[in-house]
Amino acid sequence: MATIAVYAGHGGTDAGVSVLGRKEEDITLAVSNTATAILRSRGYTVVNNRTTNVERNIVQDAITANNNRVNALISIHMNSNDGIPGSGSEAFISIRDNGRARILASAILTRLEALGFPNRGVMTSVTATGQDSFGILRLTNMPAVILECAFMNNPEEMAHFDIESVATAIADGVQEAVPNSQSSNKNGSAALAIAMMTNIFSQMTARA
Repeated sequence: MATIAVYAGHGGTDAGVSVLGRKEEDITLAVSNTATAILRSRGYTVVNNRTTNVERNIVQDAITANNNRVNALISIHMNSNDGIPGSGSEAFISIRDNGRARILASAILTRLEALGFPNRGVMTSVTATGQDSFGILRLTNMPAVILECAFMNNPEEMAHFDIESVATAIADGVQEAVPNSQSSNKNGSAALAIAMMTNIFSQMTARA
């Protein structure tokens, strides 16, 4: 069976974004716990970095994922910006990605878009030295996605932000990109490679 790391961003003294009377650490935890329950009900093994509001450490989170040889990792976050509130979902992947994390991120974003959250795309972020800006992407060795689900400072967006629906969208995206018949990073890589080729073939067919 496939093993997925579902991580809740922030926690403990690190509340993340706090706006409109809500804390990012609470929302990410609720989404993570719900997505975990859904994936386990579908037969996946799921590894979490936290299941309650406790302190967490990026290095330890990465070690946990690597040691458990997870097939894929999703780190759940919420967005916010200055000025006019942004809208939609976006994802960050490693600059070392060979296409597998992009497939996973795209599958999840497509499902969140169906819920009404505009797809802002899959992107990377690097430091001045050309390394991944985010530690969880820099320190892990499996397809990993940092998912920014929605903008917390957008009242209209948060008005239709439903934990169960968002968690289901994440689980559905995982199920498409990482079939549960996979039992190791090696097999998971093969499955994602097949998914990548299928996606490329579909695009070529659509252009024909």
